[in-house]
Amino acid sequence: MVDIHSHILFGVDDGAKDIEESMELLKQAVSVGYTDIVCSSHYYIGLYENSNYLINFNILKEEIKKLEIPINIYLGNEFNLDSEYFSHKDKINKINNGKYFLVEIKSNIIYSICKDFFQMLLEKGVTPIFAHIERYNQIRVEELIELSQIGVVLQMNLGSAVGELPKVKYLLENSYIDIIATDTHKYGKRDYNIKEKLDKLKSIVGDEYFQLLTEINPKKVINNENILKLKGEKNEFKKSDGISSIFSNLYSKLFRK
Repeated sequence: MVDIHSHILFGVDDGAKDIEESMELLKQAVSVGYTDIVCSSHYYIGLYENSNYLINFNILKEEIKKLEIPINIYLGNEFNLDSEYFSHKDKINKINNGKYFLVEIKSNIIYSICKDFFQMLLEKGVTPIFAHIERYNQIRVEELIELSQIGVVLQMNLGSAVGELPKVKYLLENSYIDIIATDTHKYGKRDYNIKEKLDKLKSIVGDEYFQLLTEINPKKVINNENILKLKGEKNEFKKSDGISSIFSNLYSKLFRK
């Protein structure tokens, strides 16, 4: 299996605090069947801005090689949507230096702003992955479906996927979720002790959809390939007629050389 959303990289955000904890998490991940993990540390402007990210990533990669742990790790970030994105975009890691970009939002970010930002990325050839979509009470199910139809990848956390939220059940039962990830943070708390949850998810969605959610689509993300959507996308998306004010003066700066 492949996990595209984790905080196993030590010393860069609220995840693993040291390399020992990172290694324990990786060993645990291997024991339940993971072969590839994205180190999607938080990029939260003013709080977590990739300080020591590359240094620690390379240290961890060397330790994995030294101890012969059968797992691969990849660059990534989980960007917390912010109007200052444009002054930070060159420092934020897309997954494995490809086109996929993991994004979360605050509870005060309304749908129109979220959609505008995602459309803007899509127009520039960047594919947003909307992280743990089950968390956002301000985003309705029909709005998540609309985002999926324009090309946004919908990611749900494993812990929520086996829960009882009506939103979660509807989106899974109707195959709108593209990827299940763990959002692992700390050993002993939100870690890879998840075999029962994986088994429960498989019993809920069936073997084929389980494989798509946990292996096929996440692997395509790492390989920078188009994912498989069980629900068809619209042939094309329209640029928004009215861009939300928080981004209105910043659109032209996106990916400025």
